[in-house]
Amino acid sequence: MRTRAFRAGRAVRVAVLLTLAGGPLTGCGIQETEVVEAGRPAFGDLLPPRETRLLLFFFSPDGELLPVPRIVDVPWRSGGPPSDSEELDATLSPLKAVTAQLEGPSKAERRAGLRNDPSLPRAASTAQRVVEGRATVEVKLNLRVRRLTAAARDQLVCTAAYAAHAQGAPPVSLVGQDERLAPARCSVRPARAPAR
Repeated sequence: MRTRAFRAGRAVRVAVLLTLAGGPLTGCGIQETEVVEAGRPAFGDLLPPRETRLLLFFFSPDGELLPVPRIVDVPWRSGGPPSDSEELDATLSPLKAVTAQLEGPSKAERRAGLRNDPSLPRAASTAQRVVEGRATVEVKLNLRVRRLTAAARDQLVCTAAYAAHAQGAPPVSLVGQDERLAPARCSVRPARAPAR
């Protein structure tokens, strides 16, 4: 009987403490808000500068196609800081990005669970050239493009599109030993982070 009274008294004390602890928050003007839906997380403003990274596209453990920045040491041609008119070395070219995509995730990226689609060959020599035209980007591959799954094509299209343009805007045509696929756009779009 005494134990029940003790437990009941303890429960009342805990309830009073919780009520008192919540009191200062409601008394200082903090109001409750509802959850605001904002769409997919923004990635554009969170990336390292475009001048120092490749943007590759790997699948997460749950199968979502994600942009993955890879920092690259960039040798500037003049040896000093870049100017607006100065071109980057081939280190950041679209061909280099597609080659890195084909080589697959680094050891650290694999530990994080990132992966290429299994139909992508792990051979850097598969990428022959990338041609940036006015309307489209053309990726020439030394393989049969029809053997690539839709997921593997998405990876190559997104990597080439973002290597050629900061917003990944141009459509990309994959050209293989068997045929030229119709130009496709990257399904992953950058979102602007809200102004602070």
